[in-house]
Amino acid sequence: MINSSLQQQLRERFNPEGSMLRRQQLRMLDILLYVDKVCKEHNIRYWLSSGTLLGAVRHGGFIPWDDDLDIEMLREDYEKFLKVFPENKDFALQTRHNDKYYLLPFAKIRDTHSELSEYGNNSNYKFRGIFIDVFCLESSPRFAYVGFGVILHGILKLQKHGNGRLTKAMIATTKWLYYGLMAIMKPLLQLFPMKNLNHLYGCGPRWKSRDIDNIFPLSTKDFEGYEFPAPRDSDAYLRCMFGGYDKLPNLERLRVHVANCKFL
Repeated sequence: MINSSLQQQLRERFNPEGSMLRRQQLRMLDILLYVDKVCKEHNIRYWLSSGTLLGAVRHGGFIPWDDDLDIEMLREDYEKFLKVFPENKDFALQTRHNDKYYLLPFAKIRDTHSELSEYGNNSNYKFRGIFIDVFCLESSPRFAYVGFGVILHGILKLQKHGNGRLTKAMIATTKWLYYGLMAIMKPLLQLFPMKNLNHLYGCGPRWKSRDIDNIFPLSTKDFEGYEFPAPRDSDAYLRCMFGGYDKLPNLERLRVHVANCKFL
């Protein structure tokens, strides 16, 4: 694992205190703390996932260059969360149902006191602040998860064409057709129950299926000085997602999501 000296070098290089990225990370932490409070009040299970969980295990917090934060829930908890989440002046729930040009099948919790420019173009969104992703896992056939993901990511490329009336019309139309098709297909696909878990249809083909036995009962992990829920076997969970996650990637070829951020 990475020693404390290297950890400090990475922090100084990528997210020193006061930097724009560090300010963004701390705002995401504020959102997570609020979500954690809501989930505890309503007995909703969730856990740190993907790069956020990797950061907790390998760095004790954010991966120094990471500009997003991910959590996951099971379907029943996800549906409950969407119903009980209390919007306020600081945080907004964003889904495809309340934001006309938001195409993704999972929710985001947005900070209302900032604005991001994301790679892929989010300029048509109703909510554009710093966010955390709330992913939903359910028992589903992997071929459907992958197939719908490929289709949706093709549709998402429409967002790159800007704010013209034709682009907006194409986005709205393809969104209606896509989720209409999903509504028809999903009951049929549920005839093929699977033990392992996948993201909602449309999240993309990137991640492997998860073993529910690696998730429950939930444990906790320290993340930026706070304890948050984590999979029971975080090592197995991360190796399923990333392979040898204890080694650093090529630091000259890092993938980022945000092109620009400003605080309002």
